[in-house]
Order: sequence, then structure tokens, then C-alpha cells
Amino acid sequence: MVSSDFYVQDNSNVEEKTLDAAKTLYQDGKYAEALKLYQGMLNTSISHKLYYEIGRCYYKLNDLLPSEEYFKKSINLEGFKNPSFLYLGNIYYKRMDIKNAIENWAFYYAYKPDDAAVCLNLATSYFSKGMRFQSVFYYQKYLKYTKDKTSSSYDTIKSSLDKCNEIGTEFLQKARRALVSKNNKSAIEYLTFAVTNLPVSFDINHLLGQVYLEENDYMHSLIYLKQALCLDNHSLDVLQKLASVYINIGDFTAAYCIMRRLLPLVLHNQQEYLRTVKLIKNLDESFDEYSYQGHKDWAMRYDSENNYHMALIEYENCVIIKESLKEAFGERIERLKSFIRPEERIVKICLEKGGEFYKNGDFITSNKYFSKAMLLANQNSSEYKLAKSRVVDV
Repeated sequence: MVSSDFYVQDNSNVEEKTLDAAKTLYQDGKYAEALKLYQGMLNTSISHKLYYEIGRCYYKLNDLLPSEEYFKKSINLEGFKNPSFLYLGNIYYKRMDIKNAIENWAFYYAYKPDDAAVCLNLATSYFSKGMRFQSVFYYQKYLKYTKDKTSSSYDTIKSSLDKCNEIGTEFLQKARRALVSKNNKSAIEYLTFAVTNLPVSFDINHLLGQVYLEENDYMHSLIYLKQALCLDNHSLDVLQKLASVYINIGDFTAAYCIMRRLLPLVLHNQQEYLRTVKLIKNLDESFDEYSYQGHKDWAMRYDSENNYHMALIEYENCVIIKESLKEAFGERIERLKSFIRPEERIVKICLEKGGEFYKNGDFITSNKYFSKAMLLANQNSSEYKLAKSRVVDV
């Protein structure tokens, strides 16, 4: 009987040298040579990072089909914090598939919102779709996060948005003066012009929705109050007005959802709380197991149009009406939240981690987390003030 020993060799050092060589070739613009080395590593190693590097090489060689394939393989292994989403967005954009380009860039933005380039990609793509609300939303992000504030593109975008802001503010003031004179018609004209220039202004959307409501023009009121809700989903006044609009147009499932959102905000007012509870109960008794269906249809329609603000509201409505749908829509709801407000999650994490290093006296590391929190947080927020107070000179 012949026996032999089988030795498992440690090839980690060889792989590390190959990886370093491939990275050097890539950086030198020798993408085909780098690709060969990366592909050779597939015999002994499979990882989302390796698939990503192979995808990048194919992308640089303008061979988009295998590039897309490897980026998707990378995401299948590790879908969170994967830069493959950025490149997939670029690939879809090159094919003029704007919907999927935006979706993939939104995935990337969800974990790296301070990447000015992806903010600009989203802004220009939404602009090409005629979705001004979303376009201005991301243009503002671009201006906030870009490091190069001397480029011609920065100057052009900033000048344009500054002018829009100036016009929007001017006509908002004119509308307020018109309302003092009880001239709702002129106020609506001024506010309509204002919101065209500054669609992401909560004050303009809120006031325009209110004036239309006073005029009993419920459908126009609904448009602007919903946009105001997208900008501030905890506004008591907007929620109360939306509930009134929905009741007046006979959309009782939507009214129910709004009142469920409203309920925690009126806890301090016993009379209003009890009235809201009674309305909720009366409406709830009139629903059946399919009452959510209309909201599902709208959610999917908005989602397919990359209108993530409105899609989020409608998916949440489905779960409010039928709680068991959380299993079906819960993941998408969380994903849409990350598309729209990723800063909230990241700031919270930065404050927590920064606080840990701060307690341990590692101020160099804690400063990095607190600085990141300050970059992403609103300067008027308590999170920004807390982070700023913890930054230490070292």
C-alpha cells in the first residue's frame, strides 16, 4: 500500500503580491494586464472585492457586459457599502437606462451621501426626467459636499440655485403680503412661481397647499401638502391639513394613514387625541383586507418612476393599513429611507463611535467621527452641536 502526505500550502503571500501587482497595473492604466492577474486569482480566491476589481478592469476597457456581470456578482456576495453600485449606475446611464442608473446611484448614495460626484449624477439624471423636486434636492447636496468649489460646474450650479432661491424667497414674501390683503388668487400665482423656482422649500409648499385648501381646491392642495410632508414628515399642521383634504375628497384610507401618523404628535392635547382616536376607529371598521391595494399600486408606480419620496409614503401607508405587509414591504421601506435620508443613520453611528473613542481618550480617532457627523448633519441640529462640542484640539 502506497501512502503519501498531502500538504496544504499557504498561498496568501503569493496572492498578496499578485494583488499588489494588479493594483499597480490598474493605476498605470494597463487594464488588460491587470485583468489577467485578477482573473488568475479566481482559481484560488473568490470575494466581492475581487469581483469588483475585475468589473472595474472590464469597465475601463469599455467591455460593459462582463463588467456588469462582475459588478453584480460582487453585490450578490456583499450588497452593503459596495462601490459596484456606482459603476452599475454609470453602465446603465451609458445605455440611456435612466431608471436603473438612478436606482444604482441611490444605493451608492445611501452609504456615501457626501460623494459629490454621485449627487451630481442623481441631480442631472432627475433633471433629464423633468423631476425638478428631486433634481434640486440633489443639486443642493452636491453644493454642500463638493470639495472643489472653484470649478466652472460648481459656479454654474451655485449661481443657478442662488438665483432660484432669491426668486423663490422674493415671491414667497409677495404671497404673504397678498394673503394679508386677503387676495388668495394673487397669493397662489406668486407661490406657484416661487415653488417652480424653489420646489424643495417646505414653507412655499406648505403655504401653497394651505391657500388651495382655503379655496376648496383639494386636488391642488394635495400636491403641495404632500411635497411639504416629504420635506418634513413630522409637521403637525401639514398632517392635519392633509387629513382634512383626504376626507373632503373621499380618500378614507389615505386619511386613516395620515391620522395614524398624526396620533403621536397630539398626545399632549387630550381633546385632539381622543378625537383622532375616534376617527381612526370609525375608519378602521370600514376597511377590508384589500383596502391597502390602491396604496400598493401607487407605491409601485412611484417606485418605478424613481420618485422615492412619494413611494416611501405609499409603502408606509400599506403597512399602516395592514400590519402583516411589513414582511413584504419592510425591507423596501428601509431602503427608500436610506435613499432619501442616509445622513440620519450615518450621523447617529458617527456620534456613537466617536463617543466610544472619546471616552477612551483616543481623541484623534474620535475627531474623525465627530467631523464626519458635522459634515453630514444640519448645522442647526442638536447632532451637529453635540459633535462640534466634542472635537478636541490634539
